Amino acid sequence: MATAAQGLARFAARLAPEDIPLAVRDNAALRVLDTIGCALAASREELAGSVLSLARQWGGGGPCTVIGSPLRTPPPLAALANGCLAHGLDFDDTHAPSITHASAVLVPVVLALGQSEGLDGRSLLTALVAGYETITRLGMAAPGRFHERGWHATAVCGAFAAAVSAGSCLGLDEAKLTAAVGISASLASGVLEFLEDGTSVKRLHPGWAAHSGILAAGLARAGLTGPATGLEGRFGFYRAALGEAPVLGPLLASLGREWETLRISFKPYPCCHYNHAYVDAALRLKREHGVTAASATDIECIVPQGEVPIVCEPADTKRRPRTPYEAQFSLPFAVAAALVDGGVSVASFSRERLTDPDLLALAARVRYTVDPQSSFPRTFPGWVKARLSDGRVVEARQEHNRGGPEQPLSIAEVVEKYRDNASRALSPPRVAELEQAVLGLEGAAELRSLGSLCACD
Repeated sequence: MATAAQGLARFAARLAPEDIPLAVRDNAALRVLDTIGCALAASREELAGSVLSLARQWGGGGPCTVIGSPLRTPPPLAALANGCLAHGLDFDDTHAPSITHASAVLVPVVLALGQSEGLDGRSLLTALVAGYETITRLGMAAPGRFHERGWHATAVCGAFAAAVSAGSCLGLDEAKLTAAVGISASLASGVLEFLEDGTSVKRLHPGWAAHSGILAAGLARAGLTGPATGLEGRFGFYRAALGEAPVLGPLLASLGREWETLRISFKPYPCCHYNHAYVDAALRLKREHGVTAASATDIECIVPQGEVPIVCEPADTKRRPRTPYEAQFSLPFAVAAALVDGGVSVASFSRERLTDPDLLALAARVRYTVDPQSSFPRTFPGWVKARLSDGRVVEARQEHNRGGPEQPLSIAEVVEKYRDNASRALSPPRVAELEQAVLGLEGAAELRSLGSLCACD
């Protein structure tokens, strides 16, 4: 019987562009556009300094673009930098059932190796989809359990998926792809302790996974071996991380027949995806019932237990976040921003807003109770009740997060999000040229020019 690594390797090694439905390939290209836009916006924020400084000092030249900069580096460093930038504003897409940020890991991998290996657009999209189908299934095998144990599923599952995408870009056969997945078991890492003090290390996680996957594939190509049982073995990844190995067979059996790529949610707001449905519910209360910061005397968010440690506790810190990143992981802050600002944007989580008296006063009136019947983590729902100064109690429920498969953003909405993000770093003509190039990936003969369009002084 094939191991999980062997099953993933067989799928990726045999996957051809024509095996992937056109709708899936087009969806993947749209995700490349969204991810590049997120990285461009982040390249102009405070968080970019450390990433670009590292790339500048240790880059040493190379074929790969660091998005939003003039820097060019070798593939592993470009993937590291671009993965950090793609995730830097927490605006990148999320696959709810696996709780993973797939594109922030995988788009940097295929962009870097697409440039260094001279790939065409169809090869890039094929490698990208192979990675999407891997990261989602590895997280779905243990839904929510990585977070319960303090692991960031994006980081740990992402390393294996990055190795699959990287191996596809490098043309590895099944044996070497299996080795790359096995090597990744020794490289997968990323813990959630940043939630305790709002530090910025979470932004590193997708970049590190991308970097690790490229290294694993490169080392496998050079002859390094890794255990075929690296995922489910006696000392493998799952047992080490979770204490036991879940059943992977049914998930892997659907490879090539069911496309989880289409179930990855685009984000309408730059904050933790757990907050999104609550933001939409709060905006409905404002729009339909006239709820304002002044009229709401008490706001109750009914949340699944699995979300509590991430966006609700410790309650005092969530109501008065110390850093912009901590604010992005605060349910009270996000709901308050929605009602005070009439929406949530990158500016809602700026350092200046951390001391906004109106926003903080309202956040102090936001509390939570646990919903034992929640559909989480299958979906990320939202349920908000508001008690008003006139005695009324109004509520709004959002069963599915907007941007997901049940309530998708339109292509036009995703493209507009890209344009807004990209315009923070690029001129309008360059924004339009890059958009056209990415959405035309299916017919692109090479990717070096695409990389150049992502660069700027």
